[in-house]
Amino acid sequence: MSSKPHSQDRINQEQVLESIARATKNGFIAFNLAHEINIFSNKLEEITGWKEQEMLGKNITELFSTEDPMKFKEPTEVISLSVNLFTKDGKQIAIETRSTPIVSPEQVISGYLIFFFIEDYKKDLDKAQSEFISTVSHELRTPITSIKGFAATLLHQAKTIDEEKRKKYINIIKDQADRLSRLVEDLLAISRLESKKLQLTIHPVKLKPIIENIIMMVESKHKSKHKFDINFPPTLPDVWVDSDRLEQILTNLIDNAVKYSPDADLVEIKVRECQHDGNQMVRINVTDYGIGIKEEDQRKIFTKFSRLDSPLTRKTEGTGLGLYISYSLSKLLGGDLKVKSADGKTTFYLYLPTEAHKGGVVWWD
Repeated sequence: MSSKPHSQDRINQEQVLESIARATKNGFIAFNLAHEINIFSNKLEEITGWKEQEMLGKNITELFSTEDPMKFKEPTEVISLSVNLFTKDGKQIAIETRSTPIVSPEQVISGYLIFFFIEDYKKDLDKAQSEFISTVSHELRTPITSIKGFAATLLHQAKTIDEEKRKKYINIIKDQADRLSRLVEDLLAISRLESKKLQLTIHPVKLKPIIENIIMMVESKHKSKHKFDINFPPTLPDVWVDSDRLEQILTNLIDNAVKYSPDADLVEIKVRECQHDGNQMVRINVTDYGIGIKEEDQRKIFTKFSRLDSPLTRKTEGTGLGLYISYSLSKLLGGDLKVKSADGKTTFYLYLPTEAHKGGVVWWD
């Protein structure tokens, strides 16, 4: 007597797939050899905002990007990749994945399956947000404590404090108020970026005077021994950007170059025309010879709340928001921001457009 199940008792594979989609806390897609999405799970709908019907038939490049190609040595191989997942509202989510080919019984590849580890991403995000709140609380508390303490001293002991100490205390209060102001500005910038309520005034901008002014400001702030080697070509087109946002990006990059290379004496700034992602652009290289950035950290530094773990960064004020803001603004301006670091030499590459589709005042929305 046969023990094989009757045909009507066999489980439908599509029903199994639907059950997996309901049960897993992670998202997945399946796509064919033409890279067209055939299956889009409901967990991905939750995190990206895209609906299944919107994504079916779309090329995978509309959903995510990765610097590492998916290359399988054999049909049964499983590989892990870090990708940037694109959401419907224009954000990018750095997320880990695992992918494998879909093969027929004859071991012929007919497509690919990718799992996105949403649960791990949410845990990392919750941890990062908790650490951010802790960091911001500390960063707020430190200047506020100094301001209150020295103000109270001036108020209650005014008759016993000589003029030299009075000036010293007032300067400390001013410096701490400036520090508090910078933190608030960073938090407001994050809020505007994420709520997409950011006004831009796009117009042609000459780079040389902006860079020279920023260098003067950074030199005055740090009073350091650093020399700036500035290299401009004989002719350079204007960049089409918002000048205030550009100044914000460059100030952060140049200030960081000095701040994180205290034992060096040189910061190099090189400006050139180039091709980037098929577009004519201007590239600004900002190079320092400081502590460097480990390879595994180079992908993290443009994410929110990220700070490198080193003795220097631990004793240097900051919330880990500057590079996230700079990266987001560079993208918003139609450019890009990348980094390369090895053997104590770190270079940030800022790409800026040389032509604008439209000028004037615009809102990012």
